[in-house]
Amino acid sequence: MEGYITFSSNALGRYLLDSTGKLKMMYWEDSITNWTVNLVRPGRPCDIYDRCGPNSICDGSTLAQTCSCLQGFEPQSQKDWEAGNWSGGCVRMKPLSCDNKGDMFFKLQMLKLPDRLRLTKNESRAACEAECVNNCECMAYTFVNATRVGSLSRCMVWGRNLMDLEQLIDGGEYLYVRLVASELEKRSRVLFGELRSSNLLARAKSISSDVPLFNFSDVQAATNNFSTSNKLGEGGFGPVYMGRLSQCEIVAVKRLSKSSKQGLEEFKNEVELIARLQHMNLVRLLGLCDHENENILIYEYLANKSLDKFIFDSTRSGQLDWVKRYHIIEGIAQGLLYLHQYSRLRIIHRDLKTSNILLDDSMNPKISDFGLARIFGGTQNEANTERVVGT
Repeated sequence: MEGYITFSSNALGRYLLDSTGKLKMMYWEDSITNWTVNLVRPGRPCDIYDRCGPNSICDGSTLAQTCSCLQGFEPQSQKDWEAGNWSGGCVRMKPLSCDNKGDMFFKLQMLKLPDRLRLTKNESRAACEAECVNNCECMAYTFVNATRVGSLSRCMVWGRNLMDLEQLIDGGEYLYVRLVASELEKRSRVLFGELRSSNLLARAKSISSDVPLFNFSDVQAATNNFSTSNKLGEGGFGPVYMGRLSQCEIVAVKRLSKSSKQGLEEFKNEVELIARLQHMNLVRLLGLCDHENENILIYEYLANKSLDKFIFDSTRSGQLDWVKRYHIIEGIAQGLLYLHQYSRLRIIHRDLKTSNILLDDSMNPKISDFGLARIFGGTQNEANTERVVGT
């Protein structure tokens, strides 16, 4: 890969390529008689080409871990992986069967697609998939429909390794990754709770490599030992604290109370569900902590807290003009539509209320608290519950 930069400016400037591979654009500032860095590229860890190596996903939104292996893959070198050296990437746990019975496709979404693709002339997703199935070297495919992007339909296939994959917070494309059928079935058993584990930490590791695990001592330090001055509020689950993992990383720490109305099952339910959900109107789970009797969830911090703090406050409610109210209503509806129709799982929240709608610094709404949520089957339209829960 080659690239070049041209620029024209009256200011005195220079480019510096440092020992880490970062390119810094600098200019001379007379007022301080020194060089000032104006631009750094790559700016984010995931901007580094193939940072995580082949067959893994770079996720710049997580705080504790950047790389994770694709489903059905494991680190090429576990020792290097644990040391934070991900360049070797991941390899398959089981070889492909190379037929349309022993292999299946696992759907990923909201991705920056991998490098080294090949375009084909197939005009439907089914034909695109068939081409991949009939080629033993085909590892993944995607089909972009013309009606969605306003251009030509495109079938893209990838052979051998998947390079430079990135998980996005919003937007992106679907990718269908080829797996041995037994690996996909194993994932389904984990997803629907058929695998039982008495240790939540072990269970969480099997649920998803996308959920970073935090040490209890680090969480204690981040919240100033769960100081009352850091407390943001309290719900049925337990108290929520503001935490600072570094100078610029502020998080919300949700601690399961000993007297909580919601117990360990709800905690597991929330971890299993929200770890697999990604939408701009759903709160992001950044990690969890399981230490002796402590069960803790770590979320993105949302500066304006919950919607009820505005709706039921006579002073603050005046800040919500109709434009902002419409924006919040639309965001909640988009989040619910994703849960009910477009997510990988079909989910009914069952506890939707103003205290579970969080607002970021731009007043964008995000649905939170999935402890009481239920998964519906793909064709299921009705279900009965054994007890009254939620709102």
